[in-house]
Amino acid sequence: MKIRGVITAAGDSMRLGRPKALLSIAGESVLLRLQRALHLGGCDEVFIVEGGRHSDLIVEEAQCRELKHIKNEDPSAGPVSSIIRAIEEPGEWDCLLIHPVDVIGIGSKDVEALIEQSEVNTLADVWVPSYQFKRGHPVLIRREVVSRLVREDGPPHLRALIVSEGVNIDHVETDNPLVLEDVDDEQDWKRISSMLDQ
Repeated sequence: MKIRGVITAAGDSMRLGRPKALLSIAGESVLLRLQRALHLGGCDEVFIVEGGRHSDLIVEEAQCRELKHIKNEDPSAGPVSSIIRAIEEPGEWDCLLIHPVDVIGIGSKDVEALIEQSEVNTLADVWVPSYQFKRGHPVLIRREVVSRLVREDGPPHLRALIVSEGVNIDHVETDNPLVLEDVDDEQDWKRISSMLDQ
C-alpha cells in the first residue's frame, strides 16, 4: 500500500502573526520536523501544501530543504482546499495521510502506528489517533474515501467526511497527548513547544 503524506500549511496564521511552518524547535523549522516525521513514519512521499500570505517564505524553506510542495491558489476555503490540492496532484497512491502544520508535537512513531494499524485492520476506511477518547492528528484515509471531498456534492470538510454514513473509523490509541494540541497563538506556542523533546 502506497501512502501519500500531506502537510497543510496554507493558513495565514493571523492570531500568531507569523508562519507556523517556520517556527523553530532546536534550530529546525516545524515544517522540516513534520516532514521528517511523516517520511520516517512510513509515508512514501510527502507534500507540503502552501499558499496565502506566507507562501513565499514557506516555498523558500521547502526549496532550501528540498521538500516537495504544492501551491494552493485559494486557501480561503479552508484546510479542505489544501487536501483537495493534494488529492489532485498526479501520482499513484492508496491512502492519504493528512497532517495540519499547526499540530507540531507528533513524531514518526505516531505516523508509523497508523500505517501499521491500517495493515492490521483492513476493513477500516480511516485510521485516526485517539488520546483519552479524543481524536487527533494525523489522519490516514483510503483514496476512494478521501476523494469524495473533490465531488461537488461531497462533504464540506474533513470532519464531515470522517463521520459520514458508511465510513468505518479505526481509533488507534496513543499515549502522546500532543496529537490533540494545535498552535493558534503565542501562548499555545510557548506551552506546546515546552512539552516537546528538544
